[in-house]
Parts: sequence; structure tokens; C-alpha cells
Amino acid sequence: MRVLQALLQRFRPKPAPPPPTRPPRAPERPVPARSCAAALPFGAGARRPLVSAQGRLAGFEFHVGARTIERLRDNAASAAITANLLGAMRLCVSQGLSALGELPAGWLARGAPDEALVPGMHLLLRGDELFSDTDASCALLSRLRRAGVRVGWDPLAPPAMPAAAGRPDFMPLRAAIGGDAAAWRQAVGAAAARWPGVPLLMLELPSVDVLEAVLGPQVLWAACSIGACHEPPQAQALPPQARRALRLLNRLLHDEDHGAVVEDIKSDAALSLRLLQYLNSAGALPGRELDSIEQAVLLLGRDALYRWVAQMLVRTSPPRPAAQALQATALARARLFELLARAQGASNPGALYLLGLATMLPLLLQCGIGAAADALQLPSAAVQALHQQGGPWQPYLSLLQALEAADLPSIEALALPFGGSEHVLASWAEAWRAV
Repeated sequence: MRVLQALLQRFRPKPAPPPPTRPPRAPERPVPARSCAAALPFGAGARRPLVSAQGRLAGFEFHVGARTIERLRDNAASAAITANLLGAMRLCVSQGLSALGELPAGWLARGAPDEALVPGMHLLLRGDELFSDTDASCALLSRLRRAGVRVGWDPLAPPAMPAAAGRPDFMPLRAAIGGDAAAWRQAVGAAAARWPGVPLLMLELPSVDVLEAVLGPQVLWAACSIGACHEPPQAQALPPQARRALRLLNRLLHDEDHGAVVEDIKSDAALSLRLLQYLNSAGALPGRELDSIEQAVLLLGRDALYRWVAQMLVRTSPPRPAAQALQATALARARLFELLARAQGASNPGALYLLGLATMLPLLLQCGIGAAADALQLPSAAVQALHQQGGPWQPYLSLLQALEAADLPSIEALALPFGGSEHVLASWAEAWRAV
């Protein structure tokens, strides 16, 4: 019990500092799961955004990964990973988001005490030997639901859950249907007819386009791996508002003259108004309102200002069903690269922030990779990485793809130049909190 409490203690939020800067939330410090043989690093920050039927960012899917589960035969290691995952899910729920986690049923039966479970958690049971014991399966379901947890499983995947368990609260639909959106919609209709009233989770979808095509009343959440930077089939010119925001980002990240930054903001009336509204709503100067852009820029500071401008930039993207989740992903990627670059002592962490942002701009703004790179004035190392041509910054993109796929063995190998998997996964969790 003391070990479990020590593990979960790391996920309790700390008091936030006062505005105007956005209060940081409690860090999720990954706890490495260790067996007798070797350390098996695991980070609860391995996550993927969940998109609701209305297109909103509903929460996160937390991963252990099939390869990690297959490697574990040690009960102590599986218990530590279970505690780590549940701790991250609890923190996510405390921030007003839903949390989905998939674990073997036996791990939850052994390593999920009542105090680790809270409403808002959604646990997807991975079938194992527990499913062959009707009494044990029903007891686990009863305990989880009594804590307010919603429980799901795949009725078609062996081994089968005992009939006495009844129907799941939700079920996944992630068969290898292919990349055709019509085929996925047909699969949704067939599943809804066979299990009426059971919400569907559309996991491991092949693309954002397919994800948006399957959103509907029967779908609780959908998720996909966004992957590397891809150009849209028909690239469009960058809109003027996006160009102005990109130019301002460059000024801020290259530490250009304060007066030039102020003039750029003043040249965009909408941006000026939003900046003043943002700071006044945050109570930057209690008892009075800001009415000067010069004062606003000085008060906010360069670091906070360029992150705010980046948020304004991604919000200029054309409307689409999954826009909110895509915008959040863009900002999280940018922040991750910046955090890793700063930890390495890189001389240009701001350029890495722009690289992370640029990976999503073609998808968000429907522009070409070259147009995004030119507008951001990215260095050659970033352009090489975006075109998947190698170069010194390619490891950032390779690591990102492993993180978003929750491929923990690959993360373990790719994270070595970045300070190890524990540091990388903690940075990934921190990057999402900064969004």
C-alpha cells in the first residue's frame, strides 16, 4: 500500500501561481516499472487525443502498448505500470477531460485498488486468463463500476468475456477494415445494429479524413495516428492572417527589436484586440485595464507571447470536424520539441518549436510543406526533416512518431539521445499540459 501511495503521490496537482501567465499544472512524473531482470521504462504520457462525435477534444487515450504487455511476466512490474497509468488517468480526469486506458483484466484485478479509481475513467479490458473465471470477471466489473468507472471490451476478440458479465458500457471497433471511409461507416452501422445502444470507440483509424467521416451519434470517441508531415492533395495559399502570425512568430523567436514586434501586432487590428482582451481577462493589472500594445508586450514577455501567437495561428485554420484536436496536437508537438531542445542545451530551441508547429500546418492550413517552411523561415535542418530526408533534426520526428503510436520499445531506443525514455515521456506529458 505504501508503494502504491508513493506512486500516486507524484500525480497530485500543485497549487498554481497567479496570472497573467497560464498556471502550470502538476507534472506527471513517469514511474519506471522494474522487474527482477531489467528496468522497463513506461510513461503515462504516452497518449493520443480522443475526438468526440461533435469534433471536440474529449480527452486522451493512454497507452501501454501490446509489445510492452507481451514482454511483462512479472507481477510487480505490471502492478507498477497499472498504478502509473491509473495515476495519469486520474490527473487527466481532474483537469475536466475523459481518460481511456486499456489494460489486461488480470492486471486491473491485481493492481487497481478502489482508491485509484475515479468517475470519468474509461477502462478497456484486454482479454486474458481472468475472462475464463466468471466469478472473478463479474467481481472486477462490479468493483470498477461501483467506483464510477465505465468498462468496455471487444465482444468479438478472443478470449470471450463470460455471458454473465452482460453488455459492455462501450466497445472498440478497430478491425483492419482498410483506408476507405465508406467501409468504416458500413462497419459502424453493422456494429450499431448488432449491439444497439452500446457506444463505439473508433480506435486506430488510418487517417484524419476517415476519422472525420465516421463521427456520428453511435460513436463515443475516435482516434487515429496523425503521422508525419503530409501535404494535402490540393495545397492552398496561406491566408493573410496566417502569414502575419507566422511573421510575428519569426520576430519573437529570433529576438528581434521590441519596436518591430509591437508594430507587427499593431498592424493587425484583430490580433491587437485579442491580445488586450486576453491580458485584461487574466487580470494582468488588477484594478485597471491595459490599453497599450507596448505595455502588453512588455508585461507578457517573449516566451509567453510567442506561445500565445502560435495559439492564434492554429486557430486561424479552416473549420473542419476535428479542428480542435488537430490544433491541440500542433501546439503539443511544438512544445515537446522545444522542451527537448532546451534540455539538450540547444542554441535555438525556438526553431525546434517552429518545426513541431510546421509538422501540422499543411494539415491545418491546407498548404504545402514548402509554403509553411518558407513562411516560418525554417533552417535547412528543419526543411530536411519535414521532407523526411534525414538531417540532424530527423530524430525529433522519429521520436514523435513513436510517441504518438505508443511504441514503447521504439521510444526507449529513440529517446537515448534526448535523456532517456523517462525524461522524454515526462516532457510529452508536460507538452500536452501547456496546450
